[in-house]
Amino acid sequence: MTTDTDSACRGGTPFSTVHRLEFDVPWPPKHVAAYVIDGPEPILIDAGAPGEEAKRTLETGLERVGYAPEEIDHVLVTHPHSDHIGQIPPLRAGGATIHAPAVALERLEREPAAVRSSVREAAVSAGYRGAALDEAVDDHMASFHRDRELLDPDSTVSIDPGSTVSVGSREFTTIPTPGHETSQLCFETTLEETTVLFTGDVLIEPFRAVAFDVGLETGAYDGLERYAEAMDRLEGTTATHGIPGHGPVFEEPRRVVERTRERLETLISETRDALAAIEPATPLSVAEQRVGSVRHIASVIDTMAALGTLERRDVVAVDCVDGVRQYRTV
Repeated sequence: MTTDTDSACRGGTPFSTVHRLEFDVPWPPKHVAAYVIDGPEPILIDAGAPGEEAKRTLETGLERVGYAPEEIDHVLVTHPHSDHIGQIPPLRAGGATIHAPAVALERLEREPAAVRSSVREAAVSAGYRGAALDEAVDDHMASFHRDRELLDPDSTVSIDPGSTVSVGSREFTTIPTPGHETSQLCFETTLEETTVLFTGDVLIEPFRAVAFDVGLETGAYDGLERYAEAMDRLEGTTATHGIPGHGPVFEEPRRVVERTRERLETLISETRDALAAIEPATPLSVAEQRVGSVRHIASVIDTMAALGTLERRDVVAVDCVDGVRQYRTV
C-alpha cells in the first residue's frame, strides 16, 4: 500500500455508539482498525490482527469502552485478510457468532491442491521461476491455511453479497466490493440517525489499498476491473460517513470513490510507462521497474491487475510462451 504519515491515518469516530480499536501491524500504514457497535447484542466489525500482542490489544481496547471479549455477541467480517480476522478464535470461544462473506467461505473451503495449482500458474505467468517461484507459491499457501484456520468456514454464518442482514437488533445492507479482496463486503447501516458505511479496505481516504483481489491466483489480471465495479456500486451509497479498516473516519464516501478512481488510473498510467521503458517484459519485471523492489508481492499483484486492464483497453499486447506472459505496448 501507499500511505501518508501514520498520524494522518489514526483517529476515533464521531459517533458515541461506535468505538474504534486499533491494532499494530508490521506493514504500512502500521495499524488496522476494528469497531464495536453498542447495543443489546454488541457487534464487532472485523477482528484485528493475529497473535498474542493483538489479543492483549483486543482485551484492553474492549475494556476501555466497557466490554469483555465474551460480551461481544457478533463479529461481522468485511474480508478475510489476516489483519481483519486475527482475533476471531478467542471471540468465537467467548460465544460470539461470526458472520463473513459467502464468497470468502467458499474460497477457503477449496481443496488446497487446487489452490496451489492456481497459484503456481499465476506465479509462472508473472515471471517467477526457480526458488523465487517456490517461495511465492509457499507464501500464498501459508496465508491460505492461516486464514482458513482463523475464520473456520464450518463455524461461520455466511453473508450473501447484496443482501440485507439482521445482526442482533441491527440491519446492514451489504454491498459487494471486490478489488482489494475478491469477497469483500461493505456494510451500510444507520447510526444515531446517520447513514454510515463500514468500508473495510476498499475505500480509504488517505491512500488506495492494493488490488489484491484473488491474490496471486488465476484471475489476478482481472483485479482492477473488479475494483472499478466496486466503485460503481459505491456510487449508489447514501452514507454520509465512511468507517474504514485503515485511516480515519471520513465524510462524503462518494467523494472518496472519485479519489480512488483517480488513484487506480494513476496505477494504470505508471504501469504503462514502466512497461514502455523495458518492453517486452513480464509482469514481475514491470513491477520492479515501477516500484524499484518486488520484495513485497503486493506491487506485483497490483501490476498484474493493471496490465490486465491495459490489455482490455488495447494499450498493450501479450505473448505467452511456456505459460510466461511477455507484455509490450501497441
